[in-house]
Amino acid sequence: LLEEEIKPLPTILTPRCLLHKREISLHTTRTIYCTMVLELLEGEKAVVSHDDSETYAVDTEIIIDAPPEKVWAVLTDFDKLAEWSPGMIHFEGEFRKDGPAKVTFLVGIGSHTQVFDHPLVHFEEGRMFGWSAPLPMVHMKDNHKYIVDPLEGDDTKCQFIQTDECQGHGAHLVGSMFANGMLQAYVKFNRALKKRVEEMEQREI
Repeated sequence: LLEEEIKPLPTILTPRCLLHKREISLHTTRTIYCTMVLELLEGEKAVVSHDDSETYAVDTEIIIDAPPEKVWAVLTDFDKLAEWSPGMIHFEGEFRKDGPAKVTFLVGIGSHTQVFDHPLVHFEEGRMFGWSAPLPMVHMKDNHKYIVDPLEGDDTKCQFIQTDECQGHGAHLVGSMFANGMLQAYVKFNRALKKRVEEMEQREI
């Protein structure tokens, strides 16, 4: 079978996000799927992919009707996270490249919280921050990023991107479960951030 006869399928999300397909080449098989049953907003993305090595990747995006600097300001106003966020609710530490930090998340149902020590291995002032830390109980590590990018051709809007990965030997057993849990949590966080920022923008008009 000639390599040029095999073309990877495009990554397309249906409006209801019920997707399961396989991208096949001579060298790799990549499965892209999403188990959420919900309506995606215009410009929204939510997908989990698995490249058959030891990695499940989580990719989410949403369009926010506000300039990037306004979104960044709300996202990094850590003292007020708990007022609106259904996920990350507290950040304590040094907000800089490789800065030590403790991050508190709401987990499960109700008001249960979990605190992680997360050095900021990903950091670009005004655009991105995140971490990659071990998940020792399940023999994996994550690679979580929060990214605020300008929307090309429209300086009144921006694209908020939240990505993560489940990497390691444990991915064969629990990677799918963890990744899909992350996916749903990140979509909720993205929408809450959008709501918070756009409501603040409306009050300023």
